[in-house]
Amino acid sequence: MPYVTVFDIAQKPFEWWWSAFGLMFIAIGVVLIRFGPQIDRFASGAPSRIVGWFFVIFASVWTLLVFGGTYTKYLEYRHAYQNGQYSMVEGLVEDFSPMPYEGHKEECFRVSQRQFCYSDYNATPAFHQSESHGGPIRANIPVRIAYLEDGPERHILRLEVRADSLTPETVRAAQAKAEEQKMHQRFEEDPFADRLKLGFSFAMVLISLCWNLDWRHYMRYWIKSGPPYSPFWERAFRAFFLACLIGSGVSLFQMITGKHRTLPEVEKAALSSLIPIAFFGVFDLILRLRLRSKVSAPTI
Repeated sequence: MPYVTVFDIAQKPFEWWWSAFGLMFIAIGVVLIRFGPQIDRFASGAPSRIVGWFFVIFASVWTLLVFGGTYTKYLEYRHAYQNGQYSMVEGLVEDFSPMPYEGHKEECFRVSQRQFCYSDYNATPAFHQSESHGGPIRANIPVRIAYLEDGPERHILRLEVRADSLTPETVRAAQAKAEEQKMHQRFEEDPFADRLKLGFSFAMVLISLCWNLDWRHYMRYWIKSGPPYSPFWERAFRAFFLACLIGSGVSLFQMITGKHRTLPEVEKAALSSLIPIAFFGVFDLILRLRLRSKVSAPTI
């Protein structure tokens, strides 16, 4: 029975998207540097150009380091493969341990006492598609693997599966979609995640209520000059604060009525809401003191 090649590093392009993620923050920094004076005239806070330069420098260093590291590995693995500097193993997949869709652990298996581990969330040029994300590896299927040893790890450069044991790609895609749905269901049923969501929703109701009760004060977070403010900005911010209160209230109502919870679970959620409320309170106190010092500072 012939084997089907399901992965070949010689046919895989370089995955540049991981390092290019930093370009987004570089673009944000450039905008802040270019339009910093205009932004500072409207909004309060740290000078926009300082923040912009921080974004540009940090994101540039991060992008160069990540690109250099991943592209070097990509060239190294392809060179080893093209020059035959790899090992081969053939046999049945044993001790298969699949990776959950959300990660948290690698997918691992053995072939002839050689272990291979990988994850979709690792930036590597080698094979790293798990079963939960539509990968071809299953328990007890015959495979043929060309791999490169890099320290204690083995990286798959070419993966072949016997034709009669290869699950069709459409079936694997449907299974990956089902695993994604299971992940969302696990997250919805996780009591810790539910407690955090309910607590955060409760905190947002209280915070947005503060915005509406003292809207002139909270407008000063956004508008540097004033009060007094123009009627247009007053109406705009009051509508925004009211929309936040209504939205957070509806969300809290849906969470409370959408799932039965015991009294201890509600109490734990209320305690978890104290974290964002405390953060907001400290932040608000600091800004109130800062604004008060500006008002009371003598003018020369």
